[in-house]
Amino acid sequence: MSAGRSEAAEGPLTIEEFQRLPEEDAYRLELVRGRVVREPRPAAQHGFVLARLCRLLGQHVDTHRLGHLFVDVGVIVSTDPPTVRGPDLAFVAANRLPSGPPARGFLDLAPNLCIEVVSPSNTAAEIREKVREYLGAGTAEVWVVDPQTRSVIVHSSRGPSRTLSADDELDGGEVLPGFRLRLRSLFATW
Repeated sequence: MSAGRSEAAEGPLTIEEFQRLPEEDAYRLELVRGRVVREPRPAAQHGFVLARLCRLLGQHVDTHRLGHLFVDVGVIVSTDPPTVRGPDLAFVAANRLPSGPPARGFLDLAPNLCIEVVSPSNTAAEIREKVREYLGAGTAEVWVVDPQTRSVIVHSSRGPSRTLSADDELDGGEVLPGFRLRLRSLFATW
């Protein structure tokens, strides 16, 4: 566990018990193998890159009626042991969600795409663990966006990972057909 993260002292929790916990202003919470893990709120750079991704992806998803984006939503990646992760951004295709308003509670299905924006408090091991959990739960792709290195690692359930630099173009492939993004524009400064 990194210096920025802390694990609560209380015993293992079920997903239902975790869902009833009150929100904490200073921390983001995840349930990892029944234990509550607290992570500091992200810094400005994280929020800036995430907001830009939300805007660009949201515009594409809405224009093409591909599905729905979720920001910082709880995703059940395992019930045994109980694990609820909170990707920074998740996409679920329209044909996989029931019609009507979003359900109360956590997403109980693997998003088609999970996106993690790396923060200074994240360790490489923590990010690898999240990627494994998302893919293991059935997510087709996981994008790990690193503002410090100005890179994106695309992890796929269908093949090897690939690392893209600021000079490359991110392609939505089968998950987000037609989506293209020059990474240089994602990492532009304000």
